[in-house]
Amino acid sequence: MRSRIATWSVGIVLLVSSAAVAASDPVEISVGARALAVGKRGEQVQTQPLPPPPVVCERVVVIGDSLTDNAGPWLRDGLRDAGFTRRVDAQPSRRIPASVAAPRSGVRAAWAVRASFGEAECWVVALGSNDLIFGAADPLTADALISEMLAAVTPGADVWWVNLDYHRDPRTSFDFEGATAAFNRVLDDRAAADDELHVIDWFSLAEANLQWFFDPVHVDTTGSIARAQQVIDALPGPQP
Repeated sequence: MRSRIATWSVGIVLLVSSAAVAASDPVEISVGARALAVGKRGEQVQTQPLPPPPVVCERVVVIGDSLTDNAGPWLRDGLRDAGFTRRVDAQPSRRIPASVAAPRSGVRAAWAVRASFGEAECWVVALGSNDLIFGAADPLTADALISEMLAAVTPGADVWWVNLDYHRDPRTSFDFEGATAAFNRVLDDRAAADDELHVIDWFSLAEANLQWFFDPVHVDTTGSIARAQQVIDALPGPQP
């Protein structure tokens, strides 16, 4: 889990010591937490934390590559129409790390958006395709790149990461399909361990609609509209 500050009690141990309660009288404990047991005077009771409040997105930042750039018109309009205050920053050939020069670094783009647009409680990251051939097929490298990108967004923000779908490219012997699967597995594992990270499953949607692809990774207008709508649908809407 990243840096969200919890506002509810975790693992509170309460000592029931009121003289007004007889030793034989059961006392149920509920102070910002759900009681796991019924306590008697002088007995320690372990409590369970309440679930976190639901995520609500008001301000949304999207950081992406050429796939997001192609979907940009529908994504910007759709987010606006859904009531979000949004910034979409997309750049062809964009990779993740800060070691890449702006504007082709996702990390640097996140820093720049935070400086100009401000902070946002919800971020969408649609990156990784252009990193596959630079080592992101390796699980340790993929994990490090994901960590670097997550560290660049607003602290405590929820992040929706669009997973990858990159097909075989006949121009090279590089195994893009295997690399895609490896990166997506790391992303799934990270999301399973981090309740602030969510995966938008572009891979499954795109694989069910192979007619959208006009090259190994990019999709046509129909696919770009569907990709934009998938992102919009994944975000919890702002309060009315």
